[in-house]
Amino acid sequence: MKIIMPATQLFPAATLVAACLLHAASVFAGGADETMEPRFPYAIQHELGAFGFFAGDQITITEMRGDRKHIEPGGSYLVEGAYTLTSADSADLALYCTTRGPSGPTPVQAGQRVIITRGAGKFHLYETNLADGWLHVSFYPNNSSLHGGVYFGEKDREKTIMRDQDWFREFAVKASDKQHDLGSGLESKANLALLAYLGNPVPPSADMDSRYGRENLLKAFTALCRKADLVITKIAVDDSEFPFLVYGTLDGVHTLPEKPAFEEQKGYTYGGSVRGSHGEGTYFAVNMVPAGQYPGDQQKACNRRLMLRLQMLADKAQQTQ
Repeated sequence: MKIIMPATQLFPAATLVAACLLHAASVFAGGADETMEPRFPYAIQHELGAFGFFAGDQITITEMRGDRKHIEPGGSYLVEGAYTLTSADSADLALYCTTRGPSGPTPVQAGQRVIITRGAGKFHLYETNLADGWLHVSFYPNNSSLHGGVYFGEKDREKTIMRDQDWFREFAVKASDKQHDLGSGLESKANLALLAYLGNPVPPSADMDSRYGRENLLKAFTALCRKADLVITKIAVDDSEFPFLVYGTLDGVHTLPEKPAFEEQKGYTYGGSVRGSHGEGTYFAVNMVPAGQYPGDQQKACNRRLMLRLQMLADKAQQTQ
């Protein structure tokens, strides 16, 4: 039996969703088929476009491969990534292609979507005979209604990337109305451009070195301060994305130790910080994770978000000082 997905409106007189196949490895969402990977010999650098999510949700694209060197109609492509779903108990996770011209509803093929439950996981998605359009991965909790997603395409090939999709922008504004967490100015082009540049949070890799987890970061920074005769009054770790960051307050007005002092703690470094003083105390946020530990090819993605996160956490520490 073929299932027909509801059409997605892009132009006033056109319905434009073309289905792509969804496949998942055994430790990922769904079942596995390792024999698929040799079909995609070419690594393709991907770039994110338009997106919108409820607070706490995310979809991260980590790798894209194809049977052709570039994204083009008729090609076949394998996509890998990770997801976090916190705003619904379950959802379909699916890969679709919004086509450039009018098209009717497309029959859903076996394996093009998978049911996931609240939590985090990884996925493989593969598409064959790509339509002429723009790829996106999205959540559908009621088997039809959009619940957030992200467009992506080939880096430096602008025609493959959907930058400004009304569907996602309108969704993000509605999500803001419901949750009051996206800001009243999200619909502005400037904010959308900034969000697109920042991209999605990078989750830690499955084999992350334990030194860069919450408990060991706390121990390492505490030992560093003890050696430098700094008294910690408050300390915490932001582990919402990678790299995890240490932030808090110190008794008295101080600068943080120099980079060599950080590197005396085996496996750690000084990777940037924000600090300031308020009254009789110092507030700070600091990165101790070496860039070489960032997952896969996500170093640029981590760095784009790093300074903004440090400033945000330093401000948070100051407010609680």
